[in-house]
Amino acid sequence: MIVAYALLGVSILAEVIASACLTATEGFTKLKPSLISGTGYLISYGIFGIVLLQINLGVAYATWSAVGIIVTTLTGYFYYKQRLSKAGVVGLLMIMTGTITLNLFG
Repeated sequence: MIVAYALLGVSILAEVIASACLTATEGFTKLKPSLISGTGYLISYGIFGIVLLQINLGVAYATWSAVGIIVTTLTGYFYYKQRLSKAGVVGLLMIMTGTITLNLFG
């Protein structure tokens, strides 16, 4: 199970890198970030499929999406200097709370 969660972490990292590069693709007109983004998504979904052999879909997807949302939002805030409102911070905290609850009791 520890290996499955480690692979889930790799899948999340690949997805976050792919999502972060989407802004840099400028509508897929820039080759390098477009290739990084596409490759990241392929890696992410490929590994996620392997993760689902050991972790239930609901728990795995909730974790994958929640961590991805949070890290991607923070990447946008720090790297792309995008604004994050107080309501946005509350929303991220709610996502974290729901995902932790699902992992512990789902």
